[in-house]
Amino acid sequence: MKAFFITSYGGPEVMRYGDLPDPSPARGEVFVAVKAASLNPLDFKIRRGDFRIITGYRFPKILGSDFAGIVRDVGRGVSGFRPGDSVYGSTLLHLRKQGAHAGCIPVAAGRVRPIPNGISFEEAASLPVAALTALNGLRLCGDLADRSVLINGATGGVGHFALQIAKARGASVTAVCSTRNTDLARELAADAVIDYTSQDVTQARQVFDIVFDAHAGLGFAKASQILTPKGAYANTLPTPGVLAHLLWRKLIGGRRIVAANMRARPEDYAEIETMIRERKVRPVIGAIFPLHEAFQAFAALEGGRVRGKIVLRME
Repeated sequence: MKAFFITSYGGPEVMRYGDLPDPSPARGEVFVAVKAASLNPLDFKIRRGDFRIITGYRFPKILGSDFAGIVRDVGRGVSGFRPGDSVYGSTLLHLRKQGAHAGCIPVAAGRVRPIPNGISFEEAASLPVAALTALNGLRLCGDLADRSVLINGATGGVGHFALQIAKARGASVTAVCSTRNTDLARELAADAVIDYTSQDVTQARQVFDIVFDAHAGLGFAKASQILTPKGAYANTLPTPGVLAHLLWRKLIGGRRIVAANMRARPEDYAEIETMIRERKVRPVIGAIFPLHEAFQAFAALEGGRVRGKIVLRME
């Protein structure tokens, strides 16, 4: 099969495109012919070796958590799927599972879902990590009805889902993005937009019940300047320092920190799928690259200022 993989930990120079042996489904797995796979910051962080203690030293490693495709075969003990079904889902890439940037992938049946009607393979592949991260982070912030929410990085991969989910749950949403993306923020129904290239977000004239930091670059200290006394700051990059601070804030009370990480329970997928069916949420695909151009896709992702999601299309 064709695959995009790394030969060691490091920079872009360790990435390769080429042929690797086809895997086989084990018991309890669904074997999927991949049609599309998206990129997430986790991919280049694994490539750099940020999590090498967990991800191990076995190479080559195929990157990519999110996928969409067609069931080719099922392993023993699998029910509910059959060859020809259109499915999507995510694999536990950080736990040494094969990634999705390849022609086919074996995935635990519990991590595979039928593709919702009316969306493409590319749109389905954009959903799992980004949409479920946004959903869980906002869920941990509590009831959003009639609350004010500021989303930093509101037109990026996680941010554009957070914007729409917050609106669907009844929040008043202020989107923070660059000049070129203010139109998208308004299109996604943001109530107000702050262009960070011309305005410091901490100088906003109002305070917010929730600051959702999809860009993970604001930090609790800055966010506190625009948070209500009992507001919540949600960070999508729960480093050890953030987690330690989170526990401290729980002890002393007042403004709190939320670790906005992905939760992938069936009910979480079902909630996102319902929002898509009701047209309250739609994936935004900023760019689609063929698999052999994944080098350019990674460069775009690492360069920042991504509009929506970047997706790879299998050839």
